[in-house]
Amino acid sequence: MEKEAAYWLAFLQAGGLPLKTLKPIAQRWVLMEGKSIVALFNLSAAELSVHFEVGLSVAEGILRAADTFSQQLQRIEAWQKEGITVVPLSHPQYPARLGYTLPPIQQPLVLWAKGNLSLLTEPTVTILGKPDPAPGAKKFVKTLTPVLVNENIGLVSSYDKGLDRLAFETMLQTETGFGIAVLPMGIAAFCRTTHRLDNALSDGRAALLGPFAPDAPFSRAAAAARNILVDSLAMVLLLPEDTPATLPRAQAAILRGMPVLVDKTDTPENRKLITAGAFLLTDYDEVIDMVQQAIIDGAMQLQLAQKPAAPATEAPASNLPDKADDYALGKEIVDPLPATDALNILDAGGAVPNSLRARLMALEEENKRAQNKPDRE
Repeated sequence: MEKEAAYWLAFLQAGGLPLKTLKPIAQRWVLMEGKSIVALFNLSAAELSVHFEVGLSVAEGILRAADTFSQQLQRIEAWQKEGITVVPLSHPQYPARLGYTLPPIQQPLVLWAKGNLSLLTEPTVTILGKPDPAPGAKKFVKTLTPVLVNENIGLVSSYDKGLDRLAFETMLQTETGFGIAVLPMGIAAFCRTTHRLDNALSDGRAALLGPFAPDAPFSRAAAAARNILVDSLAMVLLLPEDTPATLPRAQAAILRGMPVLVDKTDTPENRKLITAGAFLLTDYDEVIDMVQQAIIDGAMQLQLAQKPAAPATEAPASNLPDKADDYALGKEIVDPLPATDALNILDAGGAVPNSLRARLMALEEENKRAQNKPDRE
């Protein structure tokens, strides 16, 4: 994996080319055509130019980047000594969720991570609030945390001062709770400023994540980019207290189709969000239900993304419906998917909450009993 990661880093620095040029090439080659980034460098400049319809100078710039391979490999080895892993788009732990929650231009080609990488594909929610959280918001976090832990649902956090950080650290104080902190700076730079998460990282219950090179300093632009990743990784956005600062993030999440739950307090901000499509936060079980639905939706997205497109063919005239309306199309009867198969699909996207697993198994048992019930007529 180190070799492939080194080629990814080389590719990113190819001839000083802008990301808007490099991203479509990498995404098409790796995601759509299913090929390795290493194989890209085996093309000739002419082949690369024709395949991606780019100028010969761009193709040559990309291929010259292979000269930095040894240098990139040395950097990776140095980061590994600090426990930092390069997670490119082709890495098995790259969060697949980013692929269908972010537009291609915003999807990072490379992430850096430290801690338990398997957490990057687990179901998570995020909680936004004030730098000085109100007592009611603190109580909400204290009550919701064990509910999430029981369902194998973690937190993804920006680790900002206030309710966000309080929720994250409350989760990690439990026996099995886990969380992901997405940083507005490089991981190495962050770890030099604080050791508060060291124990959780070594216990495998936390991961640090970011799209910035490990030594990158904090910046406002990095913080804004970090927030987009947090809200895209989370399956549900929770606002247990009203604050104008989180309004733009919540509105953007609603536009992306992400479930947003807001506090019952009647405020102008909450009214705006409810009008836009947010839900009132009235029951903790609603959070679990929405996460379960997001897991199912995500599994369907992955299935669709992995399914090859059927060749376009014209249906024989004899198979066309007799009626001219759209509802006269032929229908295919599909047997229900067994619970074990459904769980295997869902497990591919991360841990499945206990209640969703139990619900699927209970439905299958109910179907079996109904099929085995003797006909009394």
